[in-house]
Amino acid sequence: MPHDVVGHGTHVTGNIAGREKGIGVAPGAQWISCLGCKADGCYEEDLLGCGQWAFCPTLTDGSAEDCSKAPALVSNSWGGGNEDPFYDPVLALWLEAGIVPVFAIGNSGPLCSTANSPGDSELAIGVGSINSVRQTSYFSSRGPTKVTQRIQPDVSAPGTDITSSYFLSTTSYYTMSGTSMATPHVAGVVALLLQADPTLTPAEIKTLLTENAVAHSSIGAVCNGKNDRTYPNNQAGYGLLEADVLLAAVKARKAQK
Repeated sequence: MPHDVVGHGTHVTGNIAGREKGIGVAPGAQWISCLGCKADGCYEEDLLGCGQWAFCPTLTDGSAEDCSKAPALVSNSWGGGNEDPFYDPVLALWLEAGIVPVFAIGNSGPLCSTANSPGDSELAIGVGSINSVRQTSYFSSRGPTKVTQRIQPDVSAPGTDITSSYFLSTTSYYTMSGTSMATPHVAGVVALLLQADPTLTPAEIKTLLTENAVAHSSIGAVCNGKNDRTYPNNQAGYGLLEADVLLAAVKARKAQK
């Protein structure tokens, strides 16, 4: 049975779909959840099991498997290691089913080549964090990937001092920071894009995000020879997401069809 024992899951869910105090990016979104992490950590068996469950959800007792109830996207505020392919089969399964995989890239910044897996997979949408002055958050992991030298993150979103729902009561709020908080902001934007055009594929979603990201505030940081004044870079990726810009891009795309 999914239940939150540390507050993290409740907080990120509020970022996506919260209806009160303006905390949710997509307040009308419906959501389901799976307990992939326990109080003492996240284990591969549980994470892989949740990946399979998201593809074909069941009741809490494992019965009544129904792939038609699969979500349109999965927001993942977890990760570890670098270029670890253990979750790639799940990502491939999701993509084949039309499920958009959104992942945090970790909080191991400001050093270069610190992006975590599965967020650093080319199959995922890897998300970095931006602070209130639109700079890359100090803690946000940076690219490039250690072996393949791909730029990371793909995009960035607000992740510093984010207030959202908390697990202590039905009216609790709490302020947290991390790429964990940035990721559900991106997931919420993806939900809005899919509401505007339900025919969008995961590949089209990722292209829309990267092609319509806007500039963040540069601090002149360099990773792998790429300055953060040019895009894409290894601090903010293709840039910061703004929902209104992306929704306008979807509207224009639909008008051209």
